[in-house]
Amino acid sequence: MKLIVKKRKVPLAIRKLRALACRLPPNHPKVPLIMNDLKKREAGYKGECSIDFPLSFLEPKNYFIFHDLRLQDQSRFFQLDTLLISKKFALIIEVKNMAGGAVF
Repeated sequence: MKLIVKKRKVPLAIRKLRALACRLPPNHPKVPLIMNDLKKREAGYKGECSIDFPLSFLEPKNYFIFHDLRLQDQSRFFQLDTLLISKKFALIIEVKNMAGGAVF
């Protein structure tokens, strides 16, 4: 049985910002804004990835892990960083990377 059902990927917004940063001339007026946004998003992604190591100790036959889920509630969408499911419970894990340290 597979432990990780939906793997975590580098978010599209980060990939786009990285590509944009490489293509803009260094003296472009939007470079500081783009780099600031990129750093914030990369810090958030790094925080989300920090939960992967502790979760790797779980027994694969007892748990399912879904990373970066986008679900719909009637007409709205919402995102979950990680969803851990066992036979007895479902746990939503939201991670915030505050001042370089992840908070679960």
